[in-house]
Amino acid sequence: MSEQTMKDVKKEIYLIMHKALEMVELTEDGFTKNKLSSLDQADELSREIHTKEDALTAALSKLASTNSEARAILAVPSHIEKVATCIKRITENSRARIKEGMLFSDKAILETGKLFTKTKEVLKKAGEAAVTGSKTTIQTVVTESDTIERMANEFATAHEDRLVTGECSPKASSTYLCILYAFEDMGAHTKDAIKRLAGN
Repeated sequence: MSEQTMKDVKKEIYLIMHKALEMVELTEDGFTKNKLSSLDQADELSREIHTKEDALTAALSKLASTNSEARAILAVPSHIEKVATCIKRITENSRARIKEGMLFSDKAILETGKLFTKTKEVLKKAGEAAVTGSKTTIQTVVTESDTIERMANEFATAHEDRLVTGECSPKASSTYLCILYAFEDMGAHTKDAIKRLAGN
């Protein structure tokens, strides 16, 4: 496998990582502004990521037997696809929230906003790390992915407390928790993808 081909593969990985970032931006827009059209666009990007993942994994699997780097990053496209699947869980729950007129508490909206912001930062850095291979950027992505997981967990606990005190409805509660768990899983898959790229 030529050096140029490996560069091409990393560029493709960057591009699907960037599509995942765009998905998050559109999902945030749909969530905060109750815009179904933004959620539809995010879902379209999800389909594109799934298609790209299949092609990238096929290309890497053909080259993996003769190229150790291709073998090391073979699972990266799959992890990015799982990130897209997590974002799709957020679009689905956001769509249900809009269609059913569910009201989230101000705290839930604020917490979700923080998770969107942190996730966008992490995916942007993950895309950069895919291209540059910078150890510092990779370590930052791993650390900040852990932060996303921790934030989602802490917000879930705080939310359960609000549920007990009657600050939120049980119906909205399950939708909100599904969104939080999707962010948590997204953090884990982003971390797994970047660790593979780093050869860990």
